[in-house]
Amino acid sequence: MQNRNLYECSLMQDALGKTLRPGGFEITKKAVDFCKFKAGDIILDLGCGKGATIKYLRDNYNIRAKGLDISETLVKEAKRVNKDAEIIISSGDKIPFEKESFNGVFAECTLSLMNDLGKTIEEVWRVTKPGGRLVISDIYANKPEYLDELKRYSVNTCLKAPHDLNKLKELLKDKGFDILFEEKEDEYFKQLIIKIIFQYGSMENFWNASRACRSLDGQKFQNILKKAKLGYFLMIAGKGV
Repeated sequence: MQNRNLYECSLMQDALGKTLRPGGFEITKKAVDFCKFKAGDIILDLGCGKGATIKYLRDNYNIRAKGLDISETLVKEAKRVNKDAEIIISSGDKIPFEKESFNGVFAECTLSLMNDLGKTIEEVWRVTKPGGRLVISDIYANKPEYLDELKRYSVNTCLKAPHDLNKLKELLKDKGFDILFEEKEDEYFKQLIIKIIFQYGSMENFWNASRACRSLDGQKFQNILKKAKLGYFLMIAGKGV
């Protein structure tokens, strides 16, 4: 049984759409408006996937965005749709850009994928300009006591390591960031679940269908997800505010 990156699988891409995350561009727009990013700003899309946010920022705000992703397959697609953008294959804990290069960093459903979250946030701090913003939209657990059990599955999506929001905020503050905005966006996560259930009959069926990409017991995995009571959030942190 192969264990591919689930974001590379057509099943996951069909479920999540071109942005590969709940909420699509609605949360992205909310973040841009709050941060007051403007034309000419330089943004890093951390875990850019197929490059949807890079294209959105350019087309709608004339913002120059660069991308980084660990998947060679996804980077290839991102470059195809963003021919003039700099998009690099790399992990978040080793960002290959100079100090204070970006007005902001977007981590949309990607911080939960990082192998070393603390190091990744340190790297984001390093490459962000003073007064810059870190935009995080991601999965969180209302019952974080079940996260260790969930992590045993090592599913390479933003369900890999949902956040304990209190610990995330403590970590961001410890690395020098100020929390500027926090909002639950659970409705987008619920909309995605409803869409998947409508198409596959149940979440268990969906996860079992994903076995073409990763060995997974859909029923056991979904039971842990239910225990953790997952939701979705938007958080914006500032450097040197």
